[in-house]
Amino acid sequence: MKKIFIFVIIFVVTLGFALEKTNREKILEDPEWEKNYAEYELEDAYIEPLNSGIGEKLSIEVYLAFWCGDSKENVPIFLKIIDQIDPNRIKVNYYSVDRKPFRDVKYFVEDLKVERVPTFIFYRDGQEIGRIIEQPQLSMIEDFLEIIFSQGFNKVSPDRKNTT
Repeated sequence: MKKIFIFVIIFVVTLGFALEKTNREKILEDPEWEKNYAEYELEDAYIEPLNSGIGEKLSIEVYLAFWCGDSKENVPIFLKIIDQIDPNRIKVNYYSVDRKPFRDVKYFVEDLKVERVPTFIFYRDGQEIGRIIEQPQLSMIEDFLEIIFSQGFNKVSPDRKNTT
């Protein structure tokens, strides 16, 4: 019995971290996250360009961590922006990740090369058109607009270099 228990513990530890689908309501359950959402004011000047730039077949995947300060700061702002868009025009999936158990584990999501949170991956018609990783370069809304208007010719990386 002891050997089975040890095997299970080793298996769970080597499994690494968990990726769990979450949603807007669960994200805003935390009072600090809800406070950051409530305090963010999206300027009216951005709402029209935001809605006109969405276009067709836009989807976004958000990888966040409830233990991460950057997620706590930026995901509620992202949610406030998304709330300004007709929900029928955009599909957003949210995934929470646990901490990496070992320093040598590079990616939270290997196939998408998600190594930092939050990571916002924008897709148009199933093709990646850009990312916001950890902190936006300008602001969440300005980076969001830059990605949806760029049509994916320049993917946004942390240092703003072209990653295509």
